[in-house]
Amino acid sequence: MGRRRVWVGVGGVAAGILVVSEVLTWRASRDGVARDGASAARVEGPTTVLVPGYPSRADGRPGLVQKWRCRIAVRSVDRRPARFVFSGAATHGAARSEAAVMADFAVRHLGVSAQNVVLDERATNTWQNVLFSRPLFAAAGPIIVASNTFHARRTRRYLAKQDPSLAPRLTRGRDWLPGEFILLKPLLVAYEWGRTLESARSTSDASARRWPQPTA
Repeated sequence: MGRRRVWVGVGGVAAGILVVSEVLTWRASRDGVARDGASAARVEGPTTVLVPGYPSRADGRPGLVQKWRCRIAVRSVDRRPARFVFSGAATHGAARSEAAVMADFAVRHLGVSAQNVVLDERATNTWQNVLFSRPLFAAAGPIIVASNTFHARRTRRYLAKQDPSLAPRLTRGRDWLPGEFILLKPLLVAYEWGRTLESARSTSDASARRWPQPTA
């Protein structure tokens, strides 16, 4: 009986973690978004979808995260009139850029028209994904960031910081679906918390160096 109670307790904790992670991910998918799908239709201009890069597999084929981001991009819009901006340089000695690998997958397997694809093959991090793609947003209507939820939120924050005038065009994509990769979501939540704590610690250390405490 005691062992059964232990397993019931462990199962309850695990279920609680999954539920909390699901809720936190759902909330993050709406953070930094100015518009939902309905209001986005009232913004003039075609929808532009930014798909930030991620390293490809060693053999040059698209990895799981790259495929996931491409699928998020395609399911978030009507792909016929939308414009897809794939961003990412060739990293880790890869022969092809992350942008090219993802774009090829989207065209070959997800029905995206090659005419609707734009590549940025310079960016090596998320800040640069936004920086180098931002000129393409000048004439855009709604803007969607297609990535796993917490990374999409961080990318939206970078866009709003680099160009506040574009923030009102940020539109919610379908980066969160209930139950999708449910076992992975707790890890993504933990990773994001770790990044937040590290960022806060770095900011605190920088402030301490700038304003040293007086000595007695």
